[in-house]
Amino acid sequence: MIEICFEKAFELYIQNQKVTGWGFLKLYSAVQRNGYRRDLGGYYTEYENGYRLICNGENLGQTPVQEALILDPKGIPIARDVEDLT
Repeated sequence: MIEICFEKAFELYIQNQKVTGWGFLKLYSAVQRNGYRRDLGGYYTEYENGYRLICNGENLGQTPVQEALILDPKGIPIARDVEDLT
C-alpha cells in the first residue's frame, strides 16, 4: 500500500525541485512503509531534496503499462501511478 496519491506526492516532492542526477536502477527489493516488499527498477531522475521519480514499462498479460513511482530519500516508494498504454 502506498502512502499518498501520486499527484499529491508529485506536488510536494518533485514539482519545482532541481534535478541533481539521473540513471538506471537495477532491480532490487524494497520494504514499503507498511512492511510489504516491492521489486523496483528502471530509469530514474533524482532531485535536490533526495526524492526520485522512477519510470518503467511492463506487460500485464497482453496489456502494456507504464508505471511511475516516487521514492523517498531512503529508496522507499511513497506514491505510484500506472497507466494502460493501449
